[in-house]
Amino acid sequence: MKLTNFFLIIFFSFFTLINNSSSQSRFGELTEMRDKKMRGKDNQWVRPHPGPFVWNKIEQKQGSFSWEEADAQVVYAQEHNQTIIATIWPYANWEQKSCKRKKARSPFGKNFTKYLSKPCSLDNYKTFLLKLVDRYDGDGNNDMPGLTKAIKHWEIMNEPEFKIFFKGSREDFIEIFNFSSKIIKDKQKDSLIIMAGAAGMFPENKKFWKSVLPKIKDNFDIANIHHITPPEGKCDKDMWVGDFSKLLNELDIQKPIWVTEAMVGKCKVLSLYINAFGSGADLIIDVGVNAPGIKMSKKSRKKLNEFINDYDGFQTIKILSDNKAEFTYEDGSVKSLEF
Repeated sequence: MKLTNFFLIIFFSFFTLINNSSSQSRFGELTEMRDKKMRGKDNQWVRPHPGPFVWNKIEQKQGSFSWEEADAQVVYAQEHNQTIIATIWPYANWEQKSCKRKKARSPFGKNFTKYLSKPCSLDNYKTFLLKLVDRYDGDGNNDMPGLTKAIKHWEIMNEPEFKIFFKGSREDFIEIFNFSSKIIKDKQKDSLIIMAGAAGMFPENKKFWKSVLPKIKDNFDIANIHHITPPEGKCDKDMWVGDFSKLLNELDIQKPIWVTEAMVGKCKVLSLYINAFGSGADLIIDVGVNAPGIKMSKKSRKKLNEFINDYDGFQTIKILSDNKAEFTYEDGSVKSLEF
């Protein structure tokens, strides 16, 4: 076998692993366990948000670890054949107090964290991170009791370009991200690292990520974009996937693209989803029925659910016209949809 053919096989095998790891579904939801309507659907992806994988929730005092909330999330996901995307939040009140970091306004209320800055000690953070991955990596050592489905998809932080989720410089974010990725990859060889979600492709987002992406590109497997409908209700035609893909190409970054927060609001739900898939999205995570912001109408929600039920699991999509798409499946079958 020629060496070039060998590397091509490895290359395509890697992307097959990413696209088909753990789940064939192309859909998922943001979840909140306290809300029965926000626990996600069976056999799909779930992205707990903010979720239980917050340093401050798990290690409230140095050396004292509490796993109840995180375990409950994992148990529920196992029982419903859900695949978890775990967002890691590298903040703990006790740790940031140790070097007198400034308090910040919590984006998720008092049960989250009062600090959003870079950890005082990366060694302290490393201790937490190793314990977190070790508990859910499924290697049979120190796993959560009863673990049957490992967490392999780790999203490091969230929308760091906005101070609401991270109080730090670009250099601080780059350091935390790359550090976290290397620790996880070293501990869990089959893990997949998801880029912290970009909060759209507005000029300020592009400026941030154009600077940051070249410095983290070797430390993530899946690119990540969010589409949150602004107050005026305007939607981007393909959830920013086209613009995001263009930016990645300009930076010579070839990664699968996931939309891990998809808010439709009052826009046409099928057009938005199909155009996003057509522009290169592999997976789309809905923000959920009770998410803050402009709500999807019941009629649109019904259309989305019917679309998922009838067309999920497709391998490829081809947009034939402004209102018609074609989906192909592993068994060779083809389905068309007018939208």
